[in-house]
Amino acid sequence: MVVIGASVSGGYNTSPGAAWPTELANRLGQSDPSYQLVNASISATRLLTDSGPTRPSSLTREDKDALAVPGVRTVILTDLINDIQQPPHQYNPAVIIAGLKSFITRAHAKQVRVVGTTIPPYGGFERYEPAGERCRQAVNTAIRTGQLFDAFIDFDATLKDPTTPTRLRPTYDSGDHLHPNIPGHQAISQSINPTLLTQ
Repeated sequence: MVVIGASVSGGYNTSPGAAWPTELANRLGQSDPSYQLVNASISATRLLTDSGPTRPSSLTREDKDALAVPGVRTVILTDLINDIQQPPHQYNPAVIIAGLKSFITRAHAKQVRVVGTTIPPYGGFERYEPAGERCRQAVNTAIRTGQLFDAFIDFDATLKDPTTPTRLRPTYDSGDHLHPNIPGHQAISQSINPTLLTQ
C-alpha cells in the first residue's frame, strides 16, 4: 500500500512515528507481516497543482511515487484540503472531483485500487472561509455517495466536533485547527477497517 498525502499524513504537529500511516502500518504488520505500507506524503502538496519543484501535485507524482512502487495493490489518496485552503484557492468542487477521477482512472489502468479519505474540518484555521467550507462539504458528499473510489475512509466523521462540525474535535486538534494531534492520529488509525485496504 502507498499513502499519497501531505502534512496531515506526514504527521505535522505530532512527534516522530505518531502519524496515522505509521500507526496503521503497525496494526497491519501485527496481523500479517507480509503487508507493507509506504508513506509517500509530502508536506504542503496539493492534488491538482504543483507547489514548486520540490512539491509536485498528487497527479504529477502519481506514476513515480505510487504506481511505480513494486507490488503496489492499493493507493490511499488523502489530505485533499490543501487545494481548498492554500492560495490560489480552489473553491469549485467539480474541479477537485475531476482531479480525483483522473487519479483513479490512471491507477485503475495499472490494476491498482484507490481508497480515498473524506476531508476533515478546518474551521478556525487562519485561511478558513465559508466558500472553502462549502467546497469541502461538496467534495465529501461526492466521496461518500458518488462511487468515486474503490472504498473510502471517513476522516471527517472521525475528527469533527459533534457540536461544531466545521471544526476539529478539541481533543483531536493540535492547536492550529487544521492538523490533528497524536490522539487524533490514533483515532484515524483505529477508524480504518483493514479489509478496505487489503481486498
